[in-house]
Amino acid sequence: MLMDQITALSSQCDEDERELVERMILSAADYVRAVIHMRTIAINYAGRTGEELRTLVEQSDHDRTTFHNALISYVDIVNRICVSYSMPPIYTGSSIRREYGDFAYALITEIYEKR
Repeated sequence: MLMDQITALSSQCDEDERELVERMILSAADYVRAVIHMRTIAINYAGRTGEELRTLVEQSDHDRTTFHNALISYVDIVNRICVSYSMPPIYTGSSIRREYGDFAYALITEIYEKR
């Protein structure tokens, strides 16, 4: 699965590359957390209106976008590292942003299930 691929890649990497792999994993967790946070705001603040709600939603959306952008960057970097070691890419989806998000969820789910 994904973690088997990541472990195999990490065993080939130098320290700087392993740090980038770690950042990819952590950015996946950050993105999943940001999505959950947005849903929590929608549930917990459904009755609020006006500026307070707008500020909460805007900040949450900004954070989610920032984490998503970081995730995409780190996934693409790690895929380039894979190529440099003649290994298959970790991420095989398209450039559609939602697919990167689905990858993040799959990765974090696999880590959680193997705890």
